[in-house]
Amino acid sequence: MFRRTFIGAIAATAVLALSACGGGNDDPLGGGGDAGGGSAPDKVDSLTVGSANFPESQLLAEIYAQALEAKGIKVSKKLNIGARELYMAAIQDKSVDLLPEYTGATLVYFKKDATENEEEAVYKAIPGVLPKGLEVLDKSKATDEDAIVVTKETADKYSLKSIADLKAVSKTLVAGGGPEFKTRTAGLAGMKDKYGVEFKEFKTLDPGGPLSLKALKDNTIQVTQFFTTQSAIKDNNLVILEDPEHIHLPNNIVPLIRTDHKSPDVASTLNAVQAKLTTESLTDMVKRIGGGAESADAVAKDWLSKNPLS
Repeated sequence: MFRRTFIGAIAATAVLALSACGGGNDDPLGGGGDAGGGSAPDKVDSLTVGSANFPESQLLAEIYAQALEAKGIKVSKKLNIGARELYMAAIQDKSVDLLPEYTGATLVYFKKDATENEEEAVYKAIPGVLPKGLEVLDKSKATDEDAIVVTKETADKYSLKSIADLKAVSKTLVAGGGPEFKTRTAGLAGMKDKYGVEFKEFKTLDPGGPLSLKALKDNTIQVTQFFTTQSAIKDNNLVILEDPEHIHLPNNIVPLIRTDHKSPDVASTLNAVQAKLTTESLTDMVKRIGGGAESADAVAKDWLSKNPLS
């Protein structure tokens, strides 16, 4: 989704710093660590909501924050923290207490070799890999999946329908996107491992953002990663390549929360939000905030006004 802001070398430095002060989970890809959480409290007066560095995450964080504020809970916000490595460190070191997350991405972050690829199985596997002190609440039916995309011209030129079709031509092609696209299982690392796909070159741009879209359209790159709630895919007639080897897991929206801030009223409020979210409404909201047309807080407020929580 046009969706993430490139944070470059600053982010890399911050990852190291945050990881050093994080909880007991020294390996960010290995579950079973300790985020320093206690038992769930009966009442929470305040908490801090964080988000990743892309508009959809900031939007979801705003929805969570405003829903909790309406219940009388004082909410602080730390939005646009950065990539997953940064904000996962933040929730483990207690810089934030709550994050909007995605089921498949969360599972693979804490267990790189996870084999689950069905929606319910992915969700049920998450509690077993989370560090002590972290929990997920109800997953939403709303999803936002990773997608490997090419232009229609590139798809037609090389007869591309699946990621597997790239193998025959990938060494003549240039891939591009956010820096994490190069190293993650859902990106080039998984494409190499599962499909034998290796590219001539990788250009570091932005994660599903305007730089990647421009490079794709002017043929500076031929392959990138977007996200299925992005209107840019349909608006620019991009082709999503099929993924028969499941390097992209189901990604339902799910709140990731510190156990020491999961009071009954916090949990019930967030679960009520989750029950109202749909992929269609999320796609519409993401389009509205694209390019700064509307602010995330205004769109969140509008959505909550039209979807009152019980």
